[in-house]
Amino acid sequence: MRYVCMHKASPMDEAGIPPTPELIQAMGELLGEMARSGTYLAGEGLRPSSLRFRLTRSKDRWTVTPGPLVGSNELPAGMAILRVKSSDEALAWAERFGNAVEAEELEVGLLIAPWDVGMCPKPPGEVPLRYLILHKATRDTEAGSAPTARQEAALAALTVEMAAAGVLAFRETLQPSSAAVRARYRNGDRTLIDGPFTESKELIGGFCLMQMRSMEEVLGFADRFGRVVGGTCELDIRPVAESA
Repeated sequence: MRYVCMHKASPMDEAGIPPTPELIQAMGELLGEMARSGTYLAGEGLRPSSLRFRLTRSKDRWTVTPGPLVGSNELPAGMAILRVKSSDEALAWAERFGNAVEAEELEVGLLIAPWDVGMCPKPPGEVPLRYLILHKATRDTEAGSAPTARQEAALAALTVEMAAAGVLAFRETLQPSSAAVRARYRNGDRTLIDGPFTESKELIGGFCLMQMRSMEEVLGFADRFGRVVGGTCELDIRPVAESA
C-alpha cells in the first residue's frame, strides 16, 4: 500500500535556514536506503511560506493571498506538482485544477531544488520552477465521498492537457484523515494520535511517498526520520486513495 508521510514546517524552515550538511547527509542515507529497497517512491520539501500562495474559491472566482501564511486548514485531500516558468503560470494552472476538483481552498508552494540547499550547482540556462498544489480537505472529502461524474470528467480532461503541456509531474489523492495517524515527537518521545483530525494548523514542510506493507512499517520510518531531524517534529501519515 502507498502512504504519504508529511512533516510539518519548523521555525527554521519558515526562516529559510538551510539544513546542515550533516542533516542532508543523514537524510540522504535514510532515503537512499529506502530507494534501494523499493519503499521510497518520491519526496519533496517546501520552501518557506513567504514564497507560497493561498487560494480560496467563491463560486468560480479565486482570491489569491501571498505568503507568509499562518496555518489554518492545513489538512490536505490531495496534491499535485507542477513544472512551470513562473508563479503566475503556477497559479493559473492551480485555479484550473481547483475548479476541476471543485476545491474550496488550495495552497501553492515553491519546492526546494537541490541547489537551494547547496547539494549541487544550479544548472545553466532556464530551469523550470516546481510548485506543489495542496488541495485542502472539505466536509465531503473527509466523509470519503467519491468524486462526482462532473469532477472526474473535468479532472481527467485537465490531467491530459497538463501532461501534454509538460506541466504535470505528480498527482495523488489521499484517503480521509480518519485513516491517518499523527506521530508527534518531543525530544525523542513519540505520541501517536489516530484520525480523524478536526483541524491541523501547522504548515506542511514537505512529504515522502512510500510503498509499505502496513502503518506499523511506516511508523518505523517515522521513528528514523524523527531521530535524523533531532528528535522533535510532527508527521501526518496518510494512506493514498488507490485507483479502483
